[in-house]
Order: sequence, then C-alpha cells, then structure tokens
Amino acid sequence: MKKVLKKIGSVLFCLLPVLLAFGIQLAVSIPAVMLKSASLLAKHPEYFSDLDSFQSAITNAVSGDFSILISVIYAVIAGLIMCFWYWKKFVPKKVPKRKFSEIINLKTFFGLLFLIVGMQYVASYLVVLINLIHPAWYDTYTSIMETAGFSDISPLLAVYSVIIAPISEELIFRGVTMHYAKRIMPFWVANILQAFLFGAFHGNVVQGTYAFVVGLFCGYVCNRGGSIYLSILFHMLFNAWGTLLPSFYMSFYLMLPITVLAIWIGSYLYNKGINERAIV
Repeated sequence: MKKVLKKIGSVLFCLLPVLLAFGIQLAVSIPAVMLKSASLLAKHPEYFSDLDSFQSAITNAVSGDFSILISVIYAVIAGLIMCFWYWKKFVPKKVPKRKFSEIINLKTFFGLLFLIVGMQYVASYLVVLINLIHPAWYDTYTSIMETAGFSDISPLLAVYSVIIAPISEELIFRGVTMHYAKRIMPFWVANILQAFLFGAFHGNVVQGTYAFVVGLFCGYVCNRGGSIYLSILFHMLFNAWGTLLPSFYMSFYLMLPITVLAIWIGSYLYNKGINERAIV
C-alpha cells in the first residue's frame, strides 16, 4: 500500500511544475487586469452605471499588446524559476560542459528543419479537421487569438512567440516535468504525459490538440538528443514559421505525401546526426 501511495505521490509531483506555472500566470495576469480596470474606471466614472460598456471597454483595453506584455512578463518569470529548478535538479555539476558540436551538427539541424515542415502541415490538418468536426471550437480559438493579440504580428509578439515562449515552455514541460516523469515511468509514457499537459495548458481544444502533437515531437527531440537546447531550437523554429512566415496552402492530396516525407526525412537526418555527433 505504501508503495502504491508513493507511486501516486510521485506521479502527482510531476504536475507541480505545470501548476506552479499556472499559478505564476494568474499571479501576473489578475493584478494587471485589475489595475487596468481601475485605471479605466478612474478615467471614465460613467462606466459605474453602464456595466455593458465597461465590460466592452476593458476587453478592448486588455487585448492586443497589453495581453502580449502580460504573457511576456509571466513567461520570463516562469522561465527563470524553471531554469533554476532544472539546473539545480537535472544538470550534472561535475560533468564538463559539452561543446556546440557535441550537441548539434548539420544533419541534426536539417533534420529539425524537415521535422518542422512536417509538423506545420500536421498542425494545419488538425485545425481543419477540428473546424469540420466542431466549428464552435474553431470559432472559440480564433476569438482567443484575436483577444490575446496574436492575430496581428508586432515586434513584441515576434519576440515572445519565437524566443521567450519556447524557452519558458520547454523548461516547464520538456525540462522539469518530463525529467521528473522519466524517473518513475518509461519514456514513452512520460512523453505522453508532458505533451498532454502542454496541450491542456493552452486552454482551448484547437491549440491544445496540435500542441499535444508538437509536444510529443519536442519530447522526442529532447530525449533522443540528450539536450533541452535541441527542443528549444525546434520549438523556436516551429513558432518562427507559424508567426513570421506566410501559410503555404496546397491540395490535400499533395500536402499529405509532403507531410509524411518531411517527417520521415527529418527523423532520419536527426537520428543520423545524433549518432554522428562528437562524443564527450
């Protein structure tokens, strides 16, 4: 009985990094929205008698760059905490630091690029499929993206999406969460767990679905390459494509073989590069 309870406790402990990240998100966003609301009421006291106008005004006030700024502040705080946690618990202190060539080489890099191409089209397939199955979920997703300021590209959004968010999220999910999970369960189970939490953390069905799939690949990249730097790079490049590059639409029958081929080539090159890396 004690072993069972200990096992359950260990599994629940794997949820702690995600719960902490969620708590940090609330601790940043709630006071920020409250201050914004108070400032708006101070400038427009007539809103006290018109709740509908106030709700509309505050929705507009906290969207766009303000929403992105809150995300940036949260991600930086969470990233710093998770970085310290990861360094303290999972980074060997007496092992010499690996050289760049011992982490990544050309084959590994181009493998990541092909994987990103494949994953972008997988994400597109999933979004289209969800829209066909349940259009209301897709409408909710687009509404969230617009309110959060992700519909229009800005310098702040680009920095957040391509640099800050990937670092923070990789440390939370592929860093601390997955490494704790790997201690008590097989990698494939740990990978599914962290990817599920990664998807759920996005808070809506559409993003959560493709984030789950992308999270599986991030976990694979991190574990197979033996370095969180690789999954951070993968995540950065994936977000850079989705944020900065235009969408390249093509017919279903053409996109499907390209997706499969890109993932196959990417996996082959990535594994080949990992096997050929300089060994410490």
